[in-house]
Amino acid sequence: MRFLKTMLAQALALMLLLSCALPAFAAPAAAQTDAAKQISDTASALRDPAGRPLVVSKYGDKANYPENSAAAITAAAEAGADLVQVYVRKTADNYFVLSADENLSRMCVDALGNVIDRNVSEMGYHELSACHLRNGTGNLHEPITEYTVPTLEEAVEAANAAGVLLVLEGAWAFREEIYEQLNAAGTLGSVVFLADGDRGEVVDWLESKSQMPLVFSAYTGNVVFSARSTVSRTLSAGAVGTMLASANAYSVVFGDSVMSRFAEKGRGVIDMTDPALCGDREDNYIGYNDVTARGYSVLVTDRITELCEYFARLSTERTRLNEALDKAQQIDVTLCSTQSANALKDAISDARDALSAPASENSLMQARYALELAVSGLTNRTQESDGKTVTAGRVAAAVLVVLALVALEVVIVRVRKKKQEKRRRERRRAHEQKDEQD
Repeated sequence: MRFLKTMLAQALALMLLLSCALPAFAAPAAAQTDAAKQISDTASALRDPAGRPLVVSKYGDKANYPENSAAAITAAAEAGADLVQVYVRKTADNYFVLSADENLSRMCVDALGNVIDRNVSEMGYHELSACHLRNGTGNLHEPITEYTVPTLEEAVEAANAAGVLLVLEGAWAFREEIYEQLNAAGTLGSVVFLADGDRGEVVDWLESKSQMPLVFSAYTGNVVFSARSTVSRTLSAGAVGTMLASANAYSVVFGDSVMSRFAEKGRGVIDMTDPALCGDREDNYIGYNDVTARGYSVLVTDRITELCEYFARLSTERTRLNEALDKAQQIDVTLCSTQSANALKDAISDARDALSAPASENSLMQARYALELAVSGLTNRTQESDGKTVTAGRVAAAVLVVLALVALEVVIVRVRKKKQEKRRRERRRAHEQKDEQD
């Protein structure tokens, strides 16, 4: 009996322990599920040429953490980024790590705070992992942090936990090794390869893959044929987008001839962090407004919050224009003047064009204002062929004129008849006098 009581007490204690522990396990599991869903949603949006605009953070939240660090990736996701672009390099002992520079002197110091003037490819990972990163973009003015250079595996783990995709810059040189490593780990869907090689090379690599990775092809320059060919061929082969770049503000990569190649095929990607990459445009509202109007929908930025706010306003303006268009299309213009009815018709057509074509916040706003102005300009009138409107007052005036003309005609007819009657009487008298004289 004592043994049974002891077993029962132990079972109750175990149940109590499990009941306390379950919430602790449930919260991380729920967070992991949310992060996985965010990554899946972003990947789906990338594959959709008409998908929502996407924010790519360049090397993570550099304002608060060292660039290309795991902490910077997490913070960028928390700030609203959909993707984080990182730079991949290979160590002397074949580890893939994140570092924008081959030489470590800008970002890394040793345990004593001395600048490390060595190359990533010359160091083993375990030696490299003992180095500390300077904050932000490095250099001597930035404080030394506790963070270290992460491996690609650690970066993917941080991105998966945060719910963002990684764009792998510099990975093209090691594409086969990285592909195999990620595929074996089951994390191939967590990254986007930035394929900055020759377009034929990119096409061949994509066509060789049984499991298609997410890929951005790349083109830098100002040759219309090359730009169009890169977009068309790589998107047809399976790339989800093309990153175009030029220092020329009027480059072909900003023109309709090239941008039209993305229609229903893939995403236009542009790096706003360097004026030399985006035609001397700025990483701000003015720059975003310009490139989104041209058709770019995946933007790389250093200003995550500002770009997120711009895309939020863009979405709001699209919704407001859709609502205004629905109301305008329900208006019966049968009794409206031809001029105002035609103005509304033109505004409706312009609004449809703005919603179906690449649009900026400004273009959507202007289309909505024009539509609302056309609606408010409608009047309850009809239109005559000579362009003069007919109102109740004018109809009454016209009736009075017609009545006056009719009355005048009656008077004229009566006067004419009297004159004719008078002439007949005068002729009869003349005949009678002549007969009397004969």
